[in-house]
Amino acid sequence: MFTNRFLCVQRLKASMIVWRHNLISPVTQISTSNSQELYNWNLAMTHSNKRKTPKNTLALFDKLITQHPHIIPDFITYLLALGACVRLGNLDEGKRIHEYIRQRWSTTIEKSKEIKIHTCLIQLYATCGDIKTAEDIFYKENLNQQAIPVNTLMRGYIKNNRADLAVQLAEHLPKNQRNIVTFLLWANAIAQIGDIQMTDRIHGELNTLSSSVQAFFSQDSRLMNALIDMDGKCGNIVRMENTFKNIQKPDIISYTTMAKSYIVNNLPVKALAVYDHLKQTNQVECDEVIYLVASNAAGKLGILSRARSIHNDIIASGIPYEKNEKILNTLMDTYGKCGDLNSAREIFNKLKIKSKPSISSMINIYGINSQALEAVALFYETKNNLLGNIESILLSVLTACAHGGLIKEAQNIFDNIPNEKRTIKMWNALVDVYGRAGQLSEAHSIIRLFEITHIRSPVLYISLLAACRTHKNAKLALEIHDELIESNITLTDDQRSAIVVLTANVYASIGDHNLSFRLRQNLYLNKIPKYSGVTLTEINGEMFEFYAQDIRHSRSKEIYEQLEILHDQLIKLGYQPNESVLTKHEVNAEWSIYAHSERLAIAFNLISTPPGTAIQLTKNLRMCIDCHEVSKLIARLTQREIIARDRLRIHYFTKDGRCSCDDQF
Repeated sequence: MFTNRFLCVQRLKASMIVWRHNLISPVTQISTSNSQELYNWNLAMTHSNKRKTPKNTLALFDKLITQHPHIIPDFITYLLALGACVRLGNLDEGKRIHEYIRQRWSTTIEKSKEIKIHTCLIQLYATCGDIKTAEDIFYKENLNQQAIPVNTLMRGYIKNNRADLAVQLAEHLPKNQRNIVTFLLWANAIAQIGDIQMTDRIHGELNTLSSSVQAFFSQDSRLMNALIDMDGKCGNIVRMENTFKNIQKPDIISYTTMAKSYIVNNLPVKALAVYDHLKQTNQVECDEVIYLVASNAAGKLGILSRARSIHNDIIASGIPYEKNEKILNTLMDTYGKCGDLNSAREIFNKLKIKSKPSISSMINIYGINSQALEAVALFYETKNNLLGNIESILLSVLTACAHGGLIKEAQNIFDNIPNEKRTIKMWNALVDVYGRAGQLSEAHSIIRLFEITHIRSPVLYISLLAACRTHKNAKLALEIHDELIESNITLTDDQRSAIVVLTANVYASIGDHNLSFRLRQNLYLNKIPKYSGVTLTEINGEMFEFYAQDIRHSRSKEIYEQLEILHDQLIKLGYQPNESVLTKHEVNAEWSIYAHSERLAIAFNLISTPPGTAIQLTKNLRMCIDCHEVSKLIARLTQREIIARDRLRIHYFTKDGRCSCDDQF
């Protein structure tokens, strides 16, 4: 199975497998065909392709067939010309050459060389998006039992977002025909699908190979990196980590792929740990991509000190980042998510070309940092210069309006969006605008208007339920709950959980804890998952995480003592716990409320840092209304600024006991 020819193929870049495998040296050709002239033409075309000038290759081919009819092209000539079309993505030229070959097939192509031409044609059509023609050639010539044609069509399927068909090809290819490229593409296809059960199958097939083949495969960094990417995107973190450990010499792509996977799986702390390991060991030199990934992780954590540290690392690396739009956009986004609006704006102003992603990101940054008017102003300043799809920009500005209570501005923007370009997310943002402002009837009317021309969307009702919780409208909340839960509409577990929890919170807020408990009990009885809140904070360069009622920390005793001190001080200020956020049947404010994760993190900061030091937190869920009120009071009591980023926005709690969101959250 593993011949010398096969082993040679494995070390080639996946995108060039067909091309390089099929190409026969012109030196071999001259000894077999005795055609010095044809040899010279093929050599010139080969050099042209190597110099990455495929247009010149096609010009040479045309000159050969039009001006030198006495020279008969052979299969190498055709491969070179078709390869140039593949490089250019020029299907029309490819079809023209295909037709030229077809007319001369029997006289110019030996039987043993046909598979090479067919494979190159499959690559051409699949690369250019004509999957049907590629399939027609593939199945007409019965190529589904040979690795290289199968690999070629698999690559085409992946490129054209039909990874499911690529997986089928790999699974039906005889085991003794599969090569390392087959497994690499198979892994890429599964990564695109995101099916964890498929990952079990490919690992199972790899485990059936002989120990010598497995050892050989483990030395191929491309395959191992593809497996890391696949397991990461499919959520199998443990196996991803084990695969990484089995790589003898991980390269920068290995580290970057693992760090990206951690971010995809909402593990930014681990992503930063990968980056820190690289910086500390110096075993592999950092590149632009790992800096982007690390900056992204810092943004997700909302930790400003890490954002600045990574920015300094980029500067020290010598990368000319100030001319690199991708790096600047990432840094801008990171600073914005970490609450440093000035740095984000400074980077935005440095951009020579303000692209749609840049503008969308800056509008979003204004929105989450409670600068809705700035977001709207930037939208109107730039919208006339933008062409094509601006969906992300429209969504960002509508969301900013929701956070800032800008009803009129949001409605004007929405009214100017053509009906056919209004997405569900845009409709949801408009519902959120009215809901947050307490105009629940108007928000409900928008949903009814949406349903005239669209099927019912649970997302819109969940936004309305959140508004019912904020404004304590239990009647409307229960109507929505019953209608959605009892209807035939399809709900994900996340949606079902949100509907029940929000409705339960509404009833708790008006003192009906029995009904609130029954609603939550149904959630548990039906085994619908509910995400736990976790708050992260950084102290002296180390990340700490806290869950509600967490007692895992080595200083838990001191943390809870500090919480008791704070609680007594808050009571003296007139604080009364908001029982709407309770998750227990027993109404126990002394425990259930004051030990929420963000308060534990605040208390830990108070006992770990000097007086006056700003406190920075990041929570994975929306901050509850009680913790929001308490954070304002603690900021005033301790004379510390508290910067808390939740799932939706950033809250700046000032020393005079106010929040930047003006309680619009």
